[in-house]
Amino acid sequence: MKRGFWLPWLMRGLGMLPVTWVSAVGAALGWLLGVAPLRLASARRLVLINLLACYPELSWRECKRMARRSLMETGRTMAEFTTVWAQPVDHALARISHARGLDQLRAAIASPRPVLILSLHLSSWELVNLLLGRQGPAVVMYKPDDNPQLTELVRRGRERTGCRLVPATHSGVKVALETQRAGGTVAILADHHPTGANNPFVPFFGHPVRTPGLISKLVLRHRPHVFFASCWRRHGPRDVRVIFEQGPDVENGDTEQSVLTAMNQGLETCINRAPEQYHWPYKRFRWTPDGARNWYRHSPQILARARRDADRERLGLVSR
Repeated sequence: MKRGFWLPWLMRGLGMLPVTWVSAVGAALGWLLGVAPLRLASARRLVLINLLACYPELSWRECKRMARRSLMETGRTMAEFTTVWAQPVDHALARISHARGLDQLRAAIASPRPVLILSLHLSSWELVNLLLGRQGPAVVMYKPDDNPQLTELVRRGRERTGCRLVPATHSGVKVALETQRAGGTVAILADHHPTGANNPFVPFFGHPVRTPGLISKLVLRHRPHVFFASCWRRHGPRDVRVIFEQGPDVENGDTEQSVLTAMNQGLETCINRAPEQYHWPYKRFRWTPDGARNWYRHSPQILARARRDADRERLGLVSR
């Protein structure tokens, strides 16, 4: 019997419940992580480290409060995804109370130039994928899960409105390049941590991180219309706001570094609208140009010192 075979069945069952119930369950699980002792809750340590590094202007107590809210919001997000994949499309899209920038996006899709959508792990990002598919055909890059049943569940859920999912592999990159060459639409989760030396280090919240080099290749080679796609929950799971906003600084970049720097700045702007709803339990800052950072491996010691108001620059959490 394969490990985790039961997970897709659990997700299907959970996804058939009312979204308000599912969201409340996720928030409760996140709350439990948020109040658990730091030595026992690795996800809480991870969120705290990232917040201390990205928001040096916030005090320890402010970061601690935001970390608790963030874990609750992450729990909501992960639980709500099951309803996005399992329930009828119109039912899921009805949760979007406001969508800004659709007219500009539709005009761009109708033009001869290709379109590049840059999304991120913010709030109910799976809804953005469904809404994008309603605007026209699009190729969406994704990372398959190790569990093939879960991968198939997610793929079917995401493709229901017309998007075509391709893996973030050599074959998927080839499809993305061909789609842009033909004037089509490609969507990429732009805040992933890529591997490989062809992905340069670019500042993100003041820290150099590996950034997807494919995005600069698409921009410099095909000069697409570029849009940032983001969303956030305003008053619960039935009040999701979506924004498609153009990224002229990305479009007009003339070097790999200028394109990716503008992209990361745009992602920061999206995150700062609702920072507690970003997916902070992620080792986005694992590597530096000089090797591995010690933030996550030594998080208990670093957090113990940070709690005593130790200087964050001395702790290595602020770039010099």
